[in-house]
Amino acid sequence: MKRLGFATLVLSLGILSASYAQPAGAAGLVWLDNALEFDLNGANIVTSGAIGTTINISNQDPVCLNKNPNTLDVQLNLAALVGIPGLPTINIIGSANATGDEITWVVPATDINLCLPASQTGLPVDLLVKRITGGQLKVQATILGSPYFSTVCNRDFWVQMTPIGGNAANYLNLELYAFCVESPLTRINATVRDLNYVIHSGPVPEPASMVALGTGLASLLALRRRKK
Repeated sequence: MKRLGFATLVLSLGILSASYAQPAGAAGLVWLDNALEFDLNGANIVTSGAIGTTINISNQDPVCLNKNPNTLDVQLNLAALVGIPGLPTINIIGSANATGDEITWVVPATDINLCLPASQTGLPVDLLVKRITGGQLKVQATILGSPYFSTVCNRDFWVQMTPIGGNAANYLNLELYAFCVESPLTRINATVRDLNYVIHSGPVPEPASMVALGTGLASLLALRRRKK
């Protein structure tokens, strides 16, 4: 029984450490960084229910977003992204594929409860933004040959990220209510889609990281030679 318990503990620690391990490739550089530039070039909000229409979101100024280092999670400042004061900053959960050239961010369900005047919504009525019911962003991450200088973050970035997977992989679902009155008759289901954006992040790899990588490769080669 003691051996089984010890084995279970070791397995659990292995799984835990893997979940916090630095991803490979471009995602690994993003994982190291503490900021990113998000440049929203355009999108559409498609609604159904009490009001069925399509609202265009025009090109927005790029914003500098915070993230904790050693994670792919990002604090997404919605107010800064779309220019509507009062919208919250939400934490979106990031993960990478095995090769580190794709990153997926999952947007959790989040209550907002913000009544917006018609002048800010693009609709002829005031609108209650009740909650985000879910969403996702998926990008192709590429290490640049030369750095991109972000004027809003005031620094260089070495990774560029652009959306992949179309509307199935890049969307935001919202629960809205016309006239800021919650009722089955005033409910509006909305999806932010057709997202066109560019993200930059990622520092220059530190010499220590390169040394660690070289040491790891040397160890693997030595182990392979011993097996032969």
